[in-house]
Amino acid sequence: VTERPAAGLRRSWPQRLVILASLLFSVGMLAGAVRLASFEDAVASIVRIEVPAGVLADVPADAEDAEATGEPAEDGDDPAAKPLSPRNFLLIGTDSAVGLDADDPAGHRDRTPGVALADAIMLLRLDPGLSRASLVSLPRDLYVMIYRNGVPVREEKLASALLVGGMELGAPTIVETVTNEFGVPVHNFVIIDFLGFENIVDEIGGVSLWFPYPARDVASGLYVSESGCTLFDGRAALSFVRSRKPELFIDGAWQRVGVWNDLERNRRQQDFLVLAMERVIANGARSVIVRDDLIEAIAGATILDDRLTLRDLLNLGTAFADFDPTSLERHSLPVYDDMVGTSSVLRLHSDARKVFDVFRGITLRPDDVPLDVIDRRGPIEESVPAFQQMVYKGFPVRPLIGEAVPATTVRASRDRFDAAVLVGQMVTPMPRFEFDDALEDRVELILGQDFGSFLLAPRDLEQVKAVAQAALGESGNLGDPGSTADGEGTQDEGALPVFEPASALATGGDSSSSAVPFRATRQTLRIRTTTFDGRRPDGSRCP
Repeated sequence: VTERPAAGLRRSWPQRLVILASLLFSVGMLAGAVRLASFEDAVASIVRIEVPAGVLADVPADAEDAEATGEPAEDGDDPAAKPLSPRNFLLIGTDSAVGLDADDPAGHRDRTPGVALADAIMLLRLDPGLSRASLVSLPRDLYVMIYRNGVPVREEKLASALLVGGMELGAPTIVETVTNEFGVPVHNFVIIDFLGFENIVDEIGGVSLWFPYPARDVASGLYVSESGCTLFDGRAALSFVRSRKPELFIDGAWQRVGVWNDLERNRRQQDFLVLAMERVIANGARSVIVRDDLIEAIAGATILDDRLTLRDLLNLGTAFADFDPTSLERHSLPVYDDMVGTSSVLRLHSDARKVFDVFRGITLRPDDVPLDVIDRRGPIEESVPAFQQMVYKGFPVRPLIGEAVPATTVRASRDRFDAAVLVGQMVTPMPRFEFDDALEDRVELILGQDFGSFLLAPRDLEQVKAVAQAALGESGNLGDPGSTADGEGTQDEGALPVFEPASALATGGDSSSSAVPFRATRQTLRIRTTTFDGRRPDGSRCP
């Protein structure tokens, strides 16, 4: 384990600023060769935690790995043009108060400054091939089995995993617990503490937040004297992301906002992360001319695992150079209250599986993909219609027929890329892919004369995704409305629907835009429905 001053394994609370900040902007700025030397020195200075073998998941081989090992690329392949593999980061935010000023409200607590819990824990999935970033907060009160060195230790709240692991194995213990309890691979982690968070916010010049009324949280030290936009420095920003019991001054009195739980606080932390990222970009983080002090502040505020390299940061920075922070896909875990002895805890609802699927690389399930199966194989006799096999797999299917074509093809809009890949996993031989934005939400599976069968077990996801991404990158692949594998229109006249997907189409919407899940509370105080996310009513951010 790399030695570190007493501040040790701290650095990690508003971890959101950590990773997305340290990955999206710290890497975006180094894209210029002029800044590479300074950035390389800064990365080399970051404290690293040595992680035991088998704790972090291996990142699937990327195109540059073949180049590094000297293996020749296939004819016509450009390794540099191939997308990087997706990877999951665990963002660990500790409540270590080491280094804070004596009058900082964040340092007032019933523990010594160096004893820290993992109060803020997030999973961030970066998919460079699709320029997609997904984020979910893991509530600290989740009651889980803590794993250390591959062995289940005891059941505790997730926040306690840092303490159970101890100074040397704190972060690896959280990684093991998340992997074993939620079935999600973790490839890298980033840690930041209170002081590191304050320093980064100060270095970017603060973050402006909009409030509909004066606001306060006596416990966290949050205080806003008037409505409108307020520029928060590091200390004030920390009081905002720590706020658990916010109040607004409405109609001459302080009124409680929301139900005062960690789920609401997680939502506000994510709101702040997006606003901070926008601030960083507005200050020139995508430019090759970036202040050395900003690079150094990020490097000095974070702790990384020993596997995240300078090359990884450079590659991710290039892939996400044009990323819009507002397009971050945000997910909420469905949880419910429970009691363990006299302690109030949270447990996962069964629907949490769908959220974790995103971070497993399973963004959709069959019942999420209404599908047109268009049989264009020509005359064929079979006891069970081919489309019925996809019904058995859970797809809401509308069967159609058309004139014979040679190739089996999956067609979808670019926005339905994941749905097209899921369908492609079920077919042999590997289908062609065509992307036509005129299809909107429709996904088509055209069974051509080369169609073999539907697979009992889905084909390897990364294999199918690579084929689909290659098709997505072909400039001539965006077809005209109504075109199919042979360029002819689909013949719907003979269609004979036998399955109505209406019930499947009525499923819930995007979890990233849903309201914060309700968590029961035993308190009966009057609750104001007014909320605040730091943005103006029109959705714009403060300057």
